[in-house]
Amino acid sequence: MKRRIYLNFIRLILPCVVILTVVLSVLFQNAAINREFGAVRENARLMADLLNSGIVGEIEFSDHISVAPDRPRLTVIAPNGAVLLDSMINVELMENHSDRPEVISALETGTGEDRRYSATTGLNTYYYTILLNDGNVLRLAHMVSGLAAVVAIAAPSAAVAVIAVLLLANIAARKVSARIIQPLSSIDLNTIDLNTVEYEELEPFVEKIERQKHEIDEKIAALRERTLAIEAITGNMREGLILIGKDGTILMANDAVRELFGEIAGQIAIVHICREEDFQHGVRECLGGKSVETRLERGGKHYSVFLNPVWADGAVSGAVIFFIDVTQRREAERQRREFSANVSHELKTPLTTISALSEMIESGMAKADDVSSFAGRINEQSGRLLDVINDIIRLSEFDEGGIAKEFTTFDMWELTEEVINALNGSLGDIEVRITGEHIDVTANRRMIDELLYNLIDNGIKYNKAGGSVTVDFEREDGYCKITVSDTGMGIAPEHHARVFERFYRADHSRSKKTGGTGLGLAIVKHITEHHVGRCELASVEGEGTTVTCWVAGLAVGS
Repeated sequence: MKRRIYLNFIRLILPCVVILTVVLSVLFQNAAINREFGAVRENARLMADLLNSGIVGEIEFSDHISVAPDRPRLTVIAPNGAVLLDSMINVELMENHSDRPEVISALETGTGEDRRYSATTGLNTYYYTILLNDGNVLRLAHMVSGLAAVVAIAAPSAAVAVIAVLLLANIAARKVSARIIQPLSSIDLNTIDLNTVEYEELEPFVEKIERQKHEIDEKIAALRERTLAIEAITGNMREGLILIGKDGTILMANDAVRELFGEIAGQIAIVHICREEDFQHGVRECLGGKSVETRLERGGKHYSVFLNPVWADGAVSGAVIFFIDVTQRREAERQRREFSANVSHELKTPLTTISALSEMIESGMAKADDVSSFAGRINEQSGRLLDVINDIIRLSEFDEGGIAKEFTTFDMWELTEEVINALNGSLGDIEVRITGEHIDVTANRRMIDELLYNLIDNGIKYNKAGGSVTVDFEREDGYCKITVSDTGMGIAPEHHARVFERFYRADHSRSKKTGGTGLGLAIVKHITEHHVGRCELASVEGEGTTVTCWVAGLAVGS
């Protein structure tokens, strides 16, 4: 403020000094010019009187040419504009002067004057003309540059005076501004006391400042709290959020965006973090005022990107960009499509067989000896159809979450023995053995029975002649670890990630022979998840497969 007051004083004084100097200079110059012009007119009239009276005879001006530019120049011009005499230039070299304003005026009114640039002398010149008795025109010219020299004589003194005034004004401005600002500088805005305010005019402002100080403190506290809340909300969002300005600069990005694109240092342009053409086009469209939805694939994940412009005063001031991870949704849609197709196929195949065989029996096309065989196949396909339907119902129950816990405590080893006895008819030359320890668990017995049945049944179906299936139990970190290993054909590595999907078969030809529905491992996965566990698969093609399930629910004391 002190500097501003000082500068205001200088701004006030300096123009005054400059204006005063300019005015005085102009007045002085005008006075000097008028004085010189008056002298030129007097000399011209004197010379005209001498020529009219005949005192001065004919003069050869070419013998008296003056080379000093500050001396008056005398010229005699005939009525037709021809130059008769000149005191500086040989008349033979001069052009006709009939078009000169001062000559025309003298011929019409008796006198004339003009001020202009002279091509002859190369200087600005003042001309004064008088019509002589003999009809010729007498012209006396004075170089204006000579008048400026007169003004220049006073310039050093004027400059010294101006500098002195400016120095004094500078000192005065500093002292006055310091004196004015001192009472203001002594006010402590942190502990305002009206008794210390020297200027009465400032008391209302000081009181207002005190009120505003409290209001600002309250608003800052509220703003800080709101900022922390917004940061907590956006930081915990699974969706990515970016705010950009109208120039495309990133103003804010949450943690989800940093996980997606990496660390964002400072305010950088949105083009630098993602160069996908569709995304860039969407940003341009959005900043142009359109809401845009596009897709982005990054790091093996799929995102739906929503770009919405932010308007202020009828113009786009920025944009909000949301990144929503739709990978699971896309995967679920893919699985749903595959599931629908597989269900249709699995139901259509046995139904087609049943329909064809029953139609042959009904129409009498089947021989009496074949009816029993056809009935057996119909029964077989009906059983297969019933298995598929039951498995689909089981999976639907898991999806809807409508299965009751119905937990009881039982021995896993004993339950496995029951499952093996139930599969005894399909064992053939496959050996099934149990290893590990007896473990009591509290779980849904029917579900665990189904889990063991599916795993052991798969081990038998997809085994080699004379192979074996081993079921092992052990405790691990509060879980009952169930490991079912076989010595069968194994599964190629490219199928490992999808074997727990519904209706997925690594070997379709073998599955048709064994009569599998492709839902067994999907049901196993859901059962383990229902018991807060997980499944893993390890397999080497041609050597065998191992499926490991962790089931929570170790019985107390087990």
